[in-house]
Amino acid sequence: MKDHGSTVASPDPAATLTAPLPDAVRAAVSLPDSTTTVQAIDPRLATSAAGWLKVESSALCGTDLDLYQQGLGHPTVMGHHVIGEIVSLTPVMQWSWDVEVGDRVALEEYLPCGLATCDACSKPEVYRFCPDADLWGGQRRVGMLGIHEGSGLHGGNAEYMELSTRTVLHKLPRDLDSNLAAWTQPFANAVDWVVNIGGATSGSRVAIIGPGYHGVAAVAAARAVGVQEIVVLGRNSRTSRDRLEIAEAMGASIIVNDDLGLTSAALGRHGQRNGFDVIVDTVGLGGPALQTTEHLRKLGRLILAGLGDTPVAEVNLKTLVRGASGVVGVRGRSPEAVARSIELLAAGDTGLEHVPSIDVGLEGVDELFRSLLDRTGPSSPHIVVRPSP
Repeated sequence: MKDHGSTVASPDPAATLTAPLPDAVRAAVSLPDSTTTVQAIDPRLATSAAGWLKVESSALCGTDLDLYQQGLGHPTVMGHHVIGEIVSLTPVMQWSWDVEVGDRVALEEYLPCGLATCDACSKPEVYRFCPDADLWGGQRRVGMLGIHEGSGLHGGNAEYMELSTRTVLHKLPRDLDSNLAAWTQPFANAVDWVVNIGGATSGSRVAIIGPGYHGVAAVAAARAVGVQEIVVLGRNSRTSRDRLEIAEAMGASIIVNDDLGLTSAALGRHGQRNGFDVIVDTVGLGGPALQTTEHLRKLGRLILAGLGDTPVAEVNLKTLVRGASGVVGVRGRSPEAVARSIELLAAGDTGLEHVPSIDVGLEGVDELFRSLLDRTGPSSPHIVVRPSP
């Protein structure tokens, strides 16, 4: 990419978009009452489209489920882990994104302002911290903008998606398997957390708390750098046990533990005297996760990838100082991690190719959300909305 999320003055979109769109685009519109309906939306309602994407896949993330359960502020086409093919774009964005019509791309969820006066956007690689794109701030993100804005087609749960000058995208190989392509964003998160920030290398021992979407991706990231041992901890529930089996098939050792207060003890029993170089909490355990710092090796890192229900918790500072270890909170991923994710997925053998993919059409989104909220849904963490048959 030549530019990330820049705001450039584009010509009249109607004069520059090159490919015709259908008169009506089918989209799964999620409502504030936590229901979803399939609606036909007129793409000509767009007022500032810089391009259009034909959506190939929209993978479900835990953030989607959290937002849905909490109640959206307005009807929204959700879906922020989006893969698709560019079907039209303005000449300005063709240059800015360095892509062509027909290119296959992965989108990042951030829609940063791109202004030189923005502290985040003015620095390389940290546009994801732009206040406009902050999940707890402006919420200018793919899959979070309401249908009252322009065409309303701002998320991946639709046949076509409107692209703006703020869109951040990455080109994908044309021959990358569709199921693997849908892993691009969560795998990039895991690469950033486990390798770039956690520092995992070929001699490392890595523990992962939670065998969900990002937990399984973290196993793949650890595999990618050939770590010495991977341990995954989960609960004794149908879904967790099934996902632990997936992690085990990918080469991890597994631990079943239902008592959050015993999380550290469970890891300690498995780690024995060796300890871990990296512990990644993908579920947001809070205090119980912080207690696991006692099982870090010297210079180890505890990576916190969620807040959970206990955002305020104590940590044993003596443990951190004596071990020269650290606790690091993570959000999203760097653009370099996305590029690395794509390279590794294209090379194969991440282990993610063996994770079952649960594919759902637009008509199945409402039932999918309902089943996941009442815990009767699919066990596989890889759930993908595919808008076109």
